[in-house]
Amino acid sequence: MNAIFYNARVYPQYPTRKRPTIVVIKGNKIAALGDNLSFFKSQYPSYRLVNLKGRAVTPGLVDSHTHFHFWAATLDTVHLDGTATFGDALHRIKRFAEKHKTDKWITGDGWSADRWEEYHLPTAAELDRVTGKRPAAFFSKDQHIMWVNSRALELAGINKSYKVPEGGRVDRDPVTGKPTGILREIPGYFPVVKLMSRPDPKKLDRAWRIATRTVYERGVTGFHSVDLPEAWTYFQKLHKQKKLGFRVHYYFPVAMLDELIAKKVMTGQGDETLRVGGVKIFSDGSLGAQTALMKKPYQGKRTGTGVQVISVGDLKRMVGKAARNNLACAIHAIGDQAVANVISAYESAPKKDHLRHRIEHLQIISRGDIPRLKKTGAVASMQPSHCPSDRQLVAEYWGRRGRNAYIFKTLLKTNIPLTFGSDCPIEPLDPIAGVHAAVNRNGYGERGGRFYPEESLTVAQAVNGFTTGPAYTAGREDFSGKIAPGFQADLTIFDDNIYTMPPSQIYRAQVAATVFDGKVVYHNGLVKGLR
Repeated sequence: MNAIFYNARVYPQYPTRKRPTIVVIKGNKIAALGDNLSFFKSQYPSYRLVNLKGRAVTPGLVDSHTHFHFWAATLDTVHLDGTATFGDALHRIKRFAEKHKTDKWITGDGWSADRWEEYHLPTAAELDRVTGKRPAAFFSKDQHIMWVNSRALELAGINKSYKVPEGGRVDRDPVTGKPTGILREIPGYFPVVKLMSRPDPKKLDRAWRIATRTVYERGVTGFHSVDLPEAWTYFQKLHKQKKLGFRVHYYFPVAMLDELIAKKVMTGQGDETLRVGGVKIFSDGSLGAQTALMKKPYQGKRTGTGVQVISVGDLKRMVGKAARNNLACAIHAIGDQAVANVISAYESAPKKDHLRHRIEHLQIISRGDIPRLKKTGAVASMQPSHCPSDRQLVAEYWGRRGRNAYIFKTLLKTNIPLTFGSDCPIEPLDPIAGVHAAVNRNGYGERGGRFYPEESLTVAQAVNGFTTGPAYTAGREDFSGKIAPGFQADLTIFDDNIYTMPPSQIYRAQVAATVFDGKVVYHNGLVKGLR
């Protein structure tokens, strides 16, 4: 597209002497910025003129932590997020099973025993009542617990004598010793996952198109993916067909490390659309499952500090091996001890400036570990939407330690690089919601009750987390994440100016148009000249 967007409020995400009102796009790049329309009309006489009528323009928004392929593939499964009670969840599963009468697996996600009106940890027997002999499996909201029925346990060979792999847990009846139907962490539920039905290719293509339209409407032009290997294969297929439609930065599971090294796969390989990020490693569990690895026991417990999915020694060996072979690491760490373990691994790894290692989630950190984190140069990859979503769990399980949770402002002041995401599908893939959470530290429409408000960010700082942050993390800060000459023509155009509207209303902001690679991929029809 060759166009002059004028009469805009341009937020380029870097300091400028005067706010630009004009963006010139030439093909798939930004050609110029400024405020003199007559000059640009003379320089680009054949370019389309688009009057934005004062609308705000930012770089295209990027979500730096998603399971995008998994989310798209599961759009037509059972979603239990938002159910008020266990009974509501069971009824929703029953309705789905009655509507879809096949012999395939019944799957879904989103349940949370902590968020139901009355806490209840479900069982296989209860699930059997609504699923019958068909195997069924449901991820919890945080994806760290799986609730399965008896048929799924049988097919996976998880019985009374089953030996649980290290790093996983299988809940058992205290009297009989039989599995209850609750499996925790990847090693615990992987025997079930590998048996579950895979989506039909045509069905997946349809789901992908739906997912794409959904996030274009939210101003998204790129995402970082920590999906399973089949996601990379699917991304490659779409990329070859020129149908990928996003800037994708992908991290392989660390189980593939030796294979990646043998094939000489390295961070940064790819082009401006699809690139290798590195490898993803898990070091602990989650807050909701009480498996996040903590330095001290969870509140109200004398024992129980979470789950160490990988030993510090093994973590150091993996990180060192990856770094020596030019692969960056993205390491899941939620609890303060897990974060400390990851910092230790990065401290011992070979230093390579082009590798932008990351700590994923970093929901809580001991203040004494902040200087150590700073010295490693690792990126804090955080999900602001988790903050209001988890605040009650933080209070219940971590108590006063919660003042060290989601400390966006403190990390930023310490000059630790920040990048923001959603952890979709755990939270909706919606950067506007993430900006709202980072600025307000409360939920949609909530008044007051902000979670440790001293850690709130400004709108500009929060938007950086979805623009310049992902670009830096991907090693693409010279090409993307800003509106500057020569940069990629990825733009988000807002109907509502999130910089000037009341902060408490940011979540209501609407996107007028999304421009990816110089093409308008979404518009709401209110801006003339974009059709």
